[in-house]
Amino acid sequence: MTTIQSGLPLTLTGTNANNVFGITNDRAELAAGCSNGNLVTSGSVTSKLNNYFNADCIAHNAAGPTWPIVGSDGIATAFGNSGVGIVYGPGQNNTDLAVVKRTAVGWLNEGSNVEFRTEFFNAFNHPQFQPPDTDVSSPTFGIISATAVNPRVLQFALKFNF
Repeated sequence: MTTIQSGLPLTLTGTNANNVFGITNDRAELAAGCSNGNLVTSGSVTSKLNNYFNADCIAHNAAGPTWPIVGSDGIATAFGNSGVGIVYGPGQNNTDLAVVKRTAVGWLNEGSNVEFRTEFFNAFNHPQFQPPDTDVSSPTFGIISATAVNPRVLQFALKFNF
């Protein structure tokens, strides 16, 4: 059985204590000139484990991420302009195999056999990763810190059918 699928849609969020509506977990504000096509760093997943997202595409200053200012006080902010599910996380490419060998054993009855079975989970041992941290306020933003599936696992079984 083979599973090949694209990654899950991801929404970039961050902690915004100055939101005028009182909601502190806001969608991120994209920097001017950036779109969702610029958010994911190019290259293979393994080459971007520590920088999955292009941090320059997130509006920020020296203190961290910023949101659009609303009103004349210069403090109150609105929601960020990034969309829900605008980028995709790492995809999955997994193959599970089973190899079965049946040997007839006629001494108990005609249909008796011994079955030897070997099962390979993640047979080609492709690394598959969890989505990266999507919190733009976090120091681990854009870092993939875990795998999604186990490495290759083999299982053997012996069964007597009668």
